[in-house]
Amino acid sequence: MPVEALWRWLREDVTYQHCHASPAELIARANHFADEINRDPYTVADRLWTRTTLDPEEEKLRIPA
Repeated sequence: MPVEALWRWLREDVTYQHCHASPAELIARANHFADEINRDPYTVADRLWTRTTLDPEEEKLRIPA
């Protein structure tokens, strides 16, 4: 689901390797993240796009023969 990738992206940019001083600071950073990604919807679409087909060459690498 695309929303799972969005949560992962939010955590990478806002909470990974960072401890916020207060809940208000965390909320402010999450709001800033939302503002930033909403400025470029094409980046959001590219990053959250789901696959509808499989690439046979890539799948060969995933499954040992």
